Amino acid sequence: MAVGDSESHSVSIRGAEQGSLPLTWGQGNMWNSMTALGPLSDRLNMSWPISSLKDGISVSEALDRLRGLLSSLDIFRVSFDTERVRQTFQGEARIEVRVSEAPTDTVPVHHGYNTRKDPACAELASGAFGMDEPQIRLGLQHVGGFVTQINVAMSHLAFDGGACRPVDRLIRDAVEQRETRALGMQTAELVGYEQSAGPGRRSDAVIDGWLASALRLPPGRGLMPMAPGAFSVSILRSRAAAVAVEALALRHRVSVSGVVVSALTSTIRRHVNSDLSALLLVCNNRSQPELTDFVGQTIGNGLLVLPSQNRGGDRFAEYTKNIYARTITTYSRARYDCIKWRDALTDLTAKGLAPDFSYYFNDVRSDRGVWAGLESGLPDLKALLEESSIITVGRRDMGDATLFADLGSDGDELILQVVCDDTRIPPATATAALAALESLLVTEALEA
Repeated sequence: MAVGDSESHSVSIRGAEQGSLPLTWGQGNMWNSMTALGPLSDRLNMSWPISSLKDGISVSEALDRLRGLLSSLDIFRVSFDTERVRQTFQGEARIEVRVSEAPTDTVPVHHGYNTRKDPACAELASGAFGMDEPQIRLGLQHVGGFVTQINVAMSHLAFDGGACRPVDRLIRDAVEQRETRALGMQTAELVGYEQSAGPGRRSDAVIDGWLASALRLPPGRGLMPMAPGAFSVSILRSRAAAVAVEALALRHRVSVSGVVVSALTSTIRRHVNSDLSALLLVCNNRSQPELTDFVGQTIGNGLLVLPSQNRGGDRFAEYTKNIYARTITTYSRARYDCIKWRDALTDLTAKGLAPDFSYYFNDVRSDRGVWAGLESGLPDLKALLEESSIITVGRRDMGDATLFADLGSDGDELILQVVCDDTRIPPATATAALAALESLLVTEALEA
């Protein structure tokens, strides 16, 4: 059966109405990009399948149970006001659920969060979410009227990648009628918390500290708004790099992200931009106790000021340890009023005082432990290099970065995707830099 052969069921959800409220800090971080992208914002939608469900759950039962869950969280009833840059939580909202027969020629597989590998999820995630419509879409696949898979797609304005896991768990618990754990903070509660005096003072302190750091850096491109242009997408897929990264992380007692950020910034400085002084780290803030299971948007971009690279001794090891220590500090401080931070950087950029804040790194791996044990493959590292691939897979017409790097995984493969401004980093330069990054990781890993 084709993915598109489905019928739509409308699920009405109700809850306490909340009047006009400010955005959360995380929503503020995404606001400019999402509104500028408009119809193109669907490229940021997150989707995944929930499969291996308990047998014997009918479509009607699943719809009723989903209604109860969706009614329990205000974010599923949110409506955004583009003119006033605010949000409202409606007393009632209607969510369309696509119901279709499951294909008979495939076996449901959970590919991880934020994936387009499942065709039903890919279709569900296509098309931008309207600002005044629910920011989640659902689909049910069934065999003989009994649900075999639930497909989920969510807007990146209302949700971050860290929300996928609690949403997955809550949906599974609700549909299978398992005891549901605490729902966590409502979005309206988070708004109230962020608008209170204590968090406001801490936010101002973070912003003031980062602005002071910015003024000590050489002036550069500043903060790029989302704008039309030519932005090529290049991808490194490498088992060798995954083995090398895991080995280096264990050897130097740092995180995988720390190793990749170290190699990435070293490579950029050597092959792309020798004057690079800072990187913006995408931080989902899930380490903050009140946000661990928060169903919503928490992202902030943390400022990582890059250290100089030592000339003597084990340069990579020392640089990596330094980078790792700084990333920990950056991630811990990334809770702040993102609109106020952006306004301050925009002002610095207009005055020609802002450094280059157009390089980003985002660790989008859904399972941070997937490469555990791969370090045992070091003896075969050079042979694994033959399996690597580096290709330019497409081009986008809008972007907001000179280079935006996403670290992902596919089983025991490292996937590093870079989206580059062609006027600064042509595709040939981007692919050469990815090759140099892989070579650096492998060389360092083999130097025991």
